[in-house]
Amino acid sequence: MKCVVAILAAVLLWAVPAVAQTTDAPIMGSSATDGMAQPQPSAERPAASDQSQPTDERRILEVLSIGDALGGGLGAGLSRVTEPGGDYDVSIRFNEESGLARPEVYDWAATVPKILEGNAYDVIVVMLGANDRQMIRDGEMRYDFGTPEWAAAYTKQANLLLDQLAASKARVIWVAPPPMRDPDYDAAMTSIAALQKDLVEKRGMTFLDLRKQFTNPDGTYTDSTTDGAANIIKLRGRDGISFFKAGNNLMGEQVLAAIKAGEAPAAADVSESAPGEKTSRLDVPELNKSDSEAKPDAVPLFGQAITDGGSYTVQPEGVTANAILLAAGDLGPEAALKTLRDIAPTGSGAERLFKLGNPETAPAGRPDDFAAPAP
Repeated sequence: MKCVVAILAAVLLWAVPAVAQTTDAPIMGSSATDGMAQPQPSAERPAASDQSQPTDERRILEVLSIGDALGGGLGAGLSRVTEPGGDYDVSIRFNEESGLARPEVYDWAATVPKILEGNAYDVIVVMLGANDRQMIRDGEMRYDFGTPEWAAAYTKQANLLLDQLAASKARVIWVAPPPMRDPDYDAAMTSIAALQKDLVEKRGMTFLDLRKQFTNPDGTYTDSTTDGAANIIKLRGRDGISFFKAGNNLMGEQVLAAIKAGEAPAAADVSESAPGEKTSRLDVPELNKSDSEAKPDAVPLFGQAITDGGSYTVQPEGVTANAILLAAGDLGPEAALKTLRDIAPTGSGAERLFKLGNPETAPAGRPDDFAAPAP
């Protein structure tokens, strides 16, 4: 058992330094949500539906965050900003290529019931749409983006997901796709957001548009903001799409404000506080990351290390390297391990490692091959 603990500790520690090189890449996810084993309530804390907990204990609000690549980053930011008080337990499910336009690629309406099975959530946060500027297939028909037929097919698919969310009895906060630097892309996101808003609000759910938090006063795109000490804080990557950790934190703060208020908060200007004050958990150290450090192709796979001049990797089958980078570097240790357990597919190497503590046998001669004789 000591060997297993040592392996797991080493694996998670190896992953952390790699994230420093991914700050300008989209927060990506895993395609391992379908058919996954669902997390069970921990021994330390009853589940949200457990009525046997003592009445004098603090009530923990169970929050589920689902979405695409950007939604995964939002979930990570929400997990960070809720962590200090300990009043929220945030679970994250995301698929980097997902959306509503291509259910044949990934079907959230079919996946959500599997996620909810055996779990009770008080709040469900949704961010989808960044991948939806594309043709929709409906049987033998193909509908181009922006056409009335496309809008009708998109509405149909969105309603299927909304039906499942409504059946959960949880409060739903749907977050609009963020503004994009490319004008055509941004126009598409604005159109998709308007369609989503109409459908969400018709059901009495909360629709949260964060456009004002990520644009200039005149409504144009911006990738940065300032804090109370007039420090410039980078929120987004050079691609005009992805978010730095600071941007994810800002989104998380706005969602947390909506959760607390029970309705979408007014747009906040983080630059209006008194000099020297910090108005949010924006991560100023991100300012020091250069674009060369942020190249995705420079990111090693999960667990990569250099020993005696040679590299080796540890990447459990069933969970992508990008998902592990998110969990290991963008979350606290406990939340990271919880997320890795949650997204591990049933029967996969990731499940055996993160849930059962049974790592794959290391190839002979690799430094973590503890069967090798001592030197």
